[in-house]
Amino acid sequence: MRKILLTLGLLMALPQWAEAHPHIFVDASHKLIFDDQGRLTAVRVTWDYDEMFTMLMVEDGKYDTNGDGDVTGDELEAFRLWDANWPPDFGGDLVIHADGKDQALEDPTDWAAEWHDGRAVSIHTVKLKTPLDASKGIVLQNYDPYFYVDYEVTKTPTFEGRSDCKAKIVQPKPHQISAKTAAAIANLPADQTPEQAGLPNVGQYFAQTVEITCGG
Repeated sequence: MRKILLTLGLLMALPQWAEAHPHIFVDASHKLIFDDQGRLTAVRVTWDYDEMFTMLMVEDGKYDTNGDGDVTGDELEAFRLWDANWPPDFGGDLVIHADGKDQALEDPTDWAAEWHDGRAVSIHTVKLKTPLDASKGIVLQNYDPYFYVDYEVTKTPTFEGRSDCKAKIVQPKPHQISAKTAAAIANLPADQTPEQAGLPNVGQYFAQTVEITCGG
């Protein structure tokens, strides 16, 4: 995945790409997993990548060995870990906020891959370092701080281990961004990251928020 991002970075240097953000589009969905004490212990994350990124990834990895345009059968085993080689500074673009702070997360495990209608699907499990009491509410977000990847939560989360939880997807409000910040985002040079331009955490402005309540 990181190699494909580098390829897209080179494309962004071309004039026709300079004004376009984001560059990768992902449909995200989540399963929240609770232990026998009702505490949140992990999130099973599913990412459905857009068709263009899928094409670049498949060509780069040569996963479509029979050239039929799909990654199926025996090809899926080689494909299973295609998205698993995260660099040390990549946190997985997942934020779980509760009890007034962002929760510490472990590295992803249990990798799986699927193929749906010409799109690559990457699946992994992220465990919390400390099980979380869900009674005070949980906020979940999937976003890239640089906003080169646009995550859209397309399904209400599901729950494993509890039957008294519900979730609401709250849409972002980018119109509330100040005019100065909006202009800086729109005019971001192609050779600079948002952080280099003094715009840390741009992706949060455009991120959906999933509000989760349990019990009561």
